[in-house]
Amino acid sequence: MGESGSGKTTLLNILSTLEKPTSGQVLLNKEDITAIKDKEISAFRRDHLGFVFQDFNLLDTLNVRDNIYLHSFIKSSVELMKSRLKILAPKLNIENLLEKQPFELSGGQKQRVAVARALISQPDLVLADEPTAALDFKNSEDLLNLFEEINDSGQTIIMVTHSSLAASHAKRVLL
Repeated sequence: MGESGSGKTTLLNILSTLEKPTSGQVLLNKEDITAIKDKEISAFRRDHLGFVFQDFNLLDTLNVRDNIYLHSFIKSSVELMKSRLKILAPKLNIENLLEKQPFELSGGQKQRVAVARALISQPDLVLADEPTAALDFKNSEDLLNLFEEINDSGQTIIMVTHSSLAASHAKRVLL
């Protein structure tokens, strides 16, 4: 948690292998991710990380279901993704949105779709960059409660925020 310019996004960029630290190591499952070769970075991100972006990053040319599946098409079967989505969609309250286009959704609905996309591959780590910034209070609360539930079920989530409300939902807060 920190104000603008305090290094929150830089931290996420390092954890996501988009940037390299000036010194030290970053370990995920005992692997130094700073030592991953450039040609293996995309596979590492696909296989180990889930991203929830502030601005959703949904593709308007795909329906909600395909936006959710997009990240996992390369490594998972359609049957596996369908079975995972069958569990995720009700938890995220998006089961009636799967055939809609992103432009038909509210901000809160788009963010829940983005969370489904991040979780469907069952990543080791979910990185969330200001995920409540574009949401109203109710949708922010709903998303933060969902993150708590997901975290309680064993999913590791690192969320950067400047919001004390968002930080109050975390088990651990670093400034």
